[in-house]
Amino acid sequence: MRKWNDSAQMILIAGFAIGIGIVVLTVMLNNIIYASNTASEANIETNVFDFSNTVRVTTQAYEKAYCNGSINNAYISNYSQQMAKSYALSGFIYTLDNDPLQEPYLTENGLSSGNPEWVVVDRINQTDHFELVINTSSLGNESSCFAIEAFNQSGMFWSVRVFNSSGAFYANVTNSTDILRTENIGAGSPSLNIYNNTPFDFHFNTLTAGEQYRIRYVNGNQASGTFAISGNLTNGQPFEIRRYHVLNTTMSLNKNGHLEMNVTIPVTLPRGHI
Repeated sequence: MRKWNDSAQMILIAGFAIGIGIVVLTVMLNNIIYASNTASEANIETNVFDFSNTVRVTTQAYEKAYCNGSINNAYISNYSQQMAKSYALSGFIYTLDNDPLQEPYLTENGLSSGNPEWVVVDRINQTDHFELVINTSSLGNESSCFAIEAFNQSGMFWSVRVFNSSGAFYANVTNSTDILRTENIGAGSPSLNIYNNTPFDFHFNTLTAGEQYRIRYVNGNQASGTFAISGNLTNGQPFEIRRYHVLNTTMSLNKNGHLEMNVTIPVTLPRGHI
């Protein structure tokens, strides 16, 4: 009888020991998992910071290197070397490559694959310069035409739509309800000076006078070319936006043989200010 009691006690003690062991093991595993997740999250945050910071300073470098329609390659080469030295202190290998300058599309990022419908500038009080040079070889037809639209709180109140019609190229000016003018703009790369009404009256100045509005591009993937627009915002601050070229630049960060970042972004030049 006593032997049976001793065995039962041993079984009970062993059960307690196993239970305590499971609890300890569970706590240890939870701590390991937590530490692993924390390290992983910290690494993600670092990568996000490296990515956003690299994109920002690299874009600024191209803006400074762009002059008179070309890139100062010596400036970019020196920038790339300085960045490589800076990242080397953290164990990263930094590389930078770029494609040649291209004529931009009138999309948000300047590429044919970019967002085709976008607000170029908002909260405008006055425009004092607005000019586009359109490459007619890339124009879509009337059903998918490139359009510039001015909006206020009531909606669209002015637009010009540029399109290809059986090999002839037209600009169609409208207000909120009517077609005000349709003109053949010629082939090649005609200049449309909307503010100075060249080569015809765009009705832009008269319709936007006294308005607070935004300017939007629609179907920007249906036209390529350059543009420049400037004026004043509703807060009294001046704005200027110019786009003459676009290039693709590829940035990469490598650490311990692992590719941490490899991204290609378009940079539109020059960039103006808002």
